[in-house]
This record gives sequence, structure tokens and C-alpha cells, in this order.
Amino acid sequence: MKKGLLLVVFLLAMSSVMAAMSYNKATVTSASELKVVNTDEALLTLEADTPWSWENKIGSKDKTVVVKDGELLFQFGKGVDRDGSTAKFYGLQPNSVYEWNSLFTLRNKSAETVKVTIKATGDYAQYITFGVASNPRANTAPAWGTKGDSLTFEKVTKESGSGMQNIRTIAVKIDVPAGHKVSPTALLGSIIVESEAIAD
Repeated sequence: MKKGLLLVVFLLAMSSVMAAMSYNKATVTSASELKVVNTDEALLTLEADTPWSWENKIGSKDKTVVVKDGELLFQFGKGVDRDGSTAKFYGLQPNSVYEWNSLFTLRNKSAETVKVTIKATGDYAQYITFGVASNPRANTAPAWGTKGDSLTFEKVTKESGSGMQNIRTIAVKIDVPAGHKVSPTALLGSIIVESEAIAD
């Protein structure tokens, strides 16, 4: 009887050890989807200037912002050649300030309310100032931030109804200091838009 009891206890102990040892790794495959789209069709949509035909288009004809290979490309100092058919890179001059009062728009198409931060990196980041264009139609002066700092929208709601409350129009100002070295090559950098879901 004692032997039988010990055997049962031993078998129960062994089954517990084996149960603990039996599930170290598992691979489960499930169907999924990933769609890669242009920047103007994504969850966080970025578009050159404004997406509406009734907006004021003053200052948006130099092809400063274009979509290239699905990404937004910023070309500060672009202009149109004499015949108007091609865009040429002219550049910006020292001791000057250039403003794009409605450079690009961002639009939250996700189901979340998001916090959005816009910042610049690279050689020209120290000269750039971001602002918010409150009324692109009237071409009114933007609310400018601080040169070299990022711009943050604490709460951009999800799209609903008219779809207007989830859109922000971004202005950019570049201040080239006096005595800046003149160069035929462009200063390189990036404008980075970061989005983080937050509580409603």
C-alpha cells in the first residue's frame, strides 16, 4: 500500500514537471494585411499645401512640396524656369527670411485621437520655424513657434462629420543668417512628423 501511494505521488510529481517542460515555444500563423500607400492616402495623411480647390493657392506654385515615390519631398528654394514648364532649384540667399504660410497639411484618418509633433533634423534644422496657418483661404499670418523648436498639436481628433476638425495646416519659415557660406549644394535634412495615440 505504501509502495503504491509513493508510486502515485511520484507519477503526479513527474506529470507536473513534464507539463511545465512541455510548452517552451509555439508558432502560430494567422492571416494579416499590410497596405503600403502614398503619404496622401495613409492613416496620418500628409499633403502638399491644401487639398481643396477653394483654398488660397498664393505661395504654392514653386513646387516647394511634391510627392515623390509616395513620400512628401520638401525643396526649399525651388522656382519655375522662364518658360514655366520646369521647376529649377534656385536656392535661398544669406541675410534673408522666407515664409511658406501654407506649406503642407496633415490629417488624422485613424480611429484614435492623436498627439502630433513636427520637427526638423539635419543641416537646416537650426534655421527653420514651424507655425500653424489658421486660415489659408485668407492667407492670414500664421501663429509661429520658436526657431529650431518642434511644433506639437496636443490633440488631433479622429475624422468625423465634415472631416475638417482632424486637419492641421503647417507653415514654415526659414531664416538664413547674414554671412552664411554660399554653396551650390543644398543643405540636407528631414521634416519628421510623429503621431502618438492618446485618450479622448
